Amino acid sequence: MRAFTIIWDFDGTILPLAPYDSEQSLLIHRISQTENPFGWFKKGYARIVIYADRREWFRKTFKKSYIRLLQGTPSSAVDAVCRQLADKISPADRRILRKLKSDGHQMMVLSCGTADLSERILRFAELIDCFCLIEGNRFQVAQECIAGMHVRLADPEDKLKLAKRLNLSPRHTIVVGDGYTDLPLLKWSSIPVMMDRTGRKKKEFASHNFYFITSIPEIMHIVKADFITKTRNLKRAAQELPQRQRLRGVCAAVSTKYALRLESYQAGKPESFYLEESICAKTFSFRASRHPSFLASLDGCFRD
Repeated sequence: MRAFTIIWDFDGTILPLAPYDSEQSLLIHRISQTENPFGWFKKGYARIVIYADRREWFRKTFKKSYIRLLQGTPSSAVDAVCRQLADKISPADRRILRKLKSDGHQMMVLSCGTADLSERILRFAELIDCFCLIEGNRFQVAQECIAGMHVRLADPEDKLKLAKRLNLSPRHTIVVGDGYTDLPLLKWSSIPVMMDRTGRKKKEFASHNFYFITSIPEIMHIVKADFITKTRNLKRAAQELPQRQRLRGVCAAVSTKYALRLESYQAGKPESFYLEESICAKTFSFRASRHPSFLASLDGCFRD
């Protein structure tokens, strides 16, 4: 099995939404505090912000309201919330994350949420050592209280820019997300995985070529089926060519220790290509072309 880089979103992906994410949970905890309590107007405003964020209405303005409401919140309150949220990560999920790490996969968390919350939750869940990088927005702390926020990943595109700065290859990167903040990364990756715990996202994102899973353990089926990357790259390479340069190919059968034979015809002159590869038996169809860029793509797909 090849080793992948696996990029995880956090809220809704590693941490189930039941029903609130980590940032919303911290706001709810702040509303209920008896020490330095909110007034009735501020409590109402906080509830509106939480409701709107759950409906994804305040996509670009949520952070401003969020940090304004949290200013003055002690760090001890953050720890209390994160300790409770860590219990939501099931033993089965923890076991799979540890197995992925032990199998040699490099894992990281890139989130438009609060990285301080992600780190503390993973630490309380004893999973912090599974991830080589946890990146997101971070609290500014003064006198052990939240004073502001250093925004590092404000927009979904910022996550993609960071992945590119890290020189990650889309062919060898699995992206696991659950919503709109993950779309740029999911579209960039050759193996995009949408976490769909409720079963509603498959319909919402039906137009995208994503894999859908309902729990973290299901990721193992995708990681083991590494032939998916090769077949998807073949399809993408063919789609990038102009229609007039595509030729109808034959259905090819790929079996362990056998050659993959592609026969294309142009101007009545047959030409065959043999690409040696050992992968699980699988049958698929695609268009073959003699165009140089397509052949180069074929060669790259099988040179791992």
